[in-house]
Formats: sequence, structure tokens, C-alpha cells
Amino acid sequence: MPDLDVTTDVRADARRNRRQLIVAAREAIASRGLDVSALDIATAAGVGVGTLYRRFGTKESLLDAVVVGLYDEMLDSAQECLAIEDPWQGLSRFVMDLAGAHRDSRGVAEVTAACDTVPTPEIAQRTTALQDAVIRLTERAHAAGALRADVTWQDVMIGSRAGLDTDHCLGVDAGPDGWRRIITLLLDGMRAPGYTPLIGEAPHLHGSDS
Repeated sequence: MPDLDVTTDVRADARRNRRQLIVAAREAIASRGLDVSALDIATAAGVGVGTLYRRFGTKESLLDAVVVGLYDEMLDSAQECLAIEDPWQGLSRFVMDLAGAHRDSRGVAEVTAACDTVPTPEIAQRTTALQDAVIRLTERAHAAGALRADVTWQDVMIGSRAGLDTDHCLGVDAGPDGWRRIITLLLDGMRAPGYTPLIGEAPHLHGSDS
């Protein structure tokens, strides 16, 4: 019969290694995107590559676990914003939060833009849930007369990426909060009544005809 203290220590080590790998993977994809190597993640976590494979099977499984966690954080934010009494405040806060998630993690920005890649069932389910939340936030703002009638929930989704690649242009440095200024300008453009007709068709779900 194995020593109970030894068994407990082994399990504690396994849990600690798993946590360290998730933290390291989250930090790695935030700064470097999804192409980060298994070796780099394991090294940052202070474990061997073999430990990564024992805990998760593949690097992709580890990254999937991290991305699912990040999506869950975005869903939590969406539910908090839906609970805000003022529809415009709820919508505008979520757009800022989603823009911040894209800014904070290259991995998130890559995953949310990967329309040509078949997502895992877990990511697909959370993508649908996020879409539903944005639809509800948009409908509330429309009903309150706070959001331009010609702005769709798809516009809101696409707009949340407006803060990406806004750091420098022609010698101008936007500073650490430059992306927030851009999102604020975008939100003001979405707010009713609006003055300039929108050009072109509204964004649509990838692969759909309408």
C-alpha cells in the first residue's frame, strides 16, 4: 500500500504543475500568439516538456484550455454588462472590455479572427454564447434609442477589434491608452442618432449569404 503522504505530495505536485503550465501558456500566447512552442511554455512554467505532455497530451490541448478560460472571462463580462441598468453603459462597457481582451492577448485576437479554422466544440459553444450576449446588448440599446438604428450587433463585434494596431503611425505614438481613445471615438460614432450614412453592407456571419 503506498504511503498516503507520498501520494498526496505527488497529486499536489501534479496540480501545481498544471497550474504553472496554464499560467505560463496564458502569458506566452498573450505576448507571442498561438505559435509559441511547447518548449517555451514548459521552460516558463519551470517544468520539462514531458510534464506538459503528461498533463495535457498535446500543446494544442493546453492552449485550448487556456483559450476556453479567456472566453469564459469574456462571457462573465458580458453577463455583468447585461446586468447594468443603462443599456448604453452596458453595451459600451462590454465593447471596451472586449477590445481590452483583444489588446491584452495576441492569442485571443488570433482565435476570434480565425473564421476559416474549425473551432473546438468548447470554443464554438462559447462563441455562440458571446454572439447571443452581444445581440441582447445591441437590442437593449436599440430599444432605448441609444444606438444608431443602422448599427448591427455584427458591427459591434467587428468594432471591438478597432483598438488593435493603434500604437504608432507616421511618427505619432498613441501612448498606453491610445486604444481606449480609439474605442471611445468608435462608440460615439455608434451612438444615436448618427449623422453620416454607413457605407457598404453590414458585416455578416462567416459562411452565410446574408
